[in-house]
Amino acid sequence: MAKRASLDDKLAAVRLLRDQPTSPALVAELRKSIADRSNFLASAAAVIAGDRRLVELASDLESAYKRFLIDPLKNDKLCRAKIAIVQALDKMEHDRPETFQNAARHIQLEPVWEGLVDAAAPLRALALIALVRIDAPGLLTLLVDALNDPLQRVSKDDEERVVRSAAAQALGYQGSEAAGLLLRLKARVGDRDPDVISECLHGLLTISHQEHLGFVAGFLEPHDEARCEAAVLALGRSRLPEALGPLEACWRRASSPPLQEAILLAVAMLRTPEAVDHLLDFVAGENEPHSRMALSALKIHCHDARLTERIERVVAAKGNRELKEQFERDFRTDD
Repeated sequence: MAKRASLDDKLAAVRLLRDQPTSPALVAELRKSIADRSNFLASAAAVIAGDRRLVELASDLESAYKRFLIDPLKNDKLCRAKIAIVQALDKMEHDRPETFQNAARHIQLEPVWEGLVDAAAPLRALALIALVRIDAPGLLTLLVDALNDPLQRVSKDDEERVVRSAAAQALGYQGSEAAGLLLRLKARVGDRDPDVISECLHGLLTISHQEHLGFVAGFLEPHDEARCEAAVLALGRSRLPEALGPLEACWRRASSPPLQEAILLAVAMLRTPEAVDHLLDFVAGENEPHSRMALSALKIHCHDARLTERIERVVAAKGNRELKEQFERDFRTDD
C-alpha cells in the first residue's frame, strides 16, 4: 500500500510549481492545493496563483477563504491562508468586493503568553487597500471605522496600528474632499502610534499638496518630538520640492539629535538637486556632528555613482579622517 504524502512532502511539491511554466496542468495542481484543508498548503498555492495572475483560480480562492473562516483559530492560525488569498486576489485585480469586505472586518484574537493578539490585523490592512482599488460601496464608512481600530477590544500589543495606517493610506488614495477631511480630523485628534499620524499627513499631501502643505507644516513643532517627526517623515516621503523650506525652518528650531537626524534624512528623501546641495553644505561645514548626520542621510543615494563621486570630493576636501572613514564604510558597496 502506497504511503500517504506528508504535509512537508505536499509543500515541497507545491514549491516546485514556482518554476514551472503556466499550463493547464499547473493550474490544476494549484487548484487542488488551494482546496486542501491545510492552511500552509493553501497559502503556498495562493501565493503562486497571485504571482502568476492566474485569474481562473479567483473563484477557488474565494471558496477557500470562506472555508478558512470556519473555526479559524484551529484551521487558519495567524490568518496564514486568508492573508495569502487576499494578497493573491488583489494581485489579480479581482473586482468582486465581497471577500475584501469580509476581510476588512475580520477579527481573530489568538491567545499568546500574556494575553491576546489580533492575528487578523494585517489581513484587514491588505483588504482596505484592495477595496480602494475597486472603489467598493460603503468604502468611506469602512475607513472611518478602520481609522479607530481597535474598537473596544483588548490585544496584547497594538497590532491594529497597521490597520489604522492602511486606512490613512487608503484615504489618501481615495482622494476625495471627504477623505481629506477625515485625515485632517485624525491628525488633529492624534494616535498612540506616531506612524499613523505620519501616514495621515502623507495622505493629505497625496490628495493635494497645494491645499494641505501648510497644514502638515503646522505639525513641525520640535517641542512635541514624536508629532514633529511624523510630519518630517511625511514631508520626506512626499518628494515635493516645496517641502524643503518647511524642513529647513524646522531644522533651525530643532535641538534634539534624533530629530535633527530625521530632518536631514527627510531632506535626502526629497531627492531634488536643492536638497542634495543643502546636505552637502552640512557635510562641508564646521559642525562635525552635523557633518556626520548629513553624510549618513546621503547614504540612501549610495547607488548613484555620479552623486557618490561628488560626495567623495566634498569629504576629501574637508580632510576629516573620521568623516572619510564613514564615507568608505557607507558608500563603498560591493558590486
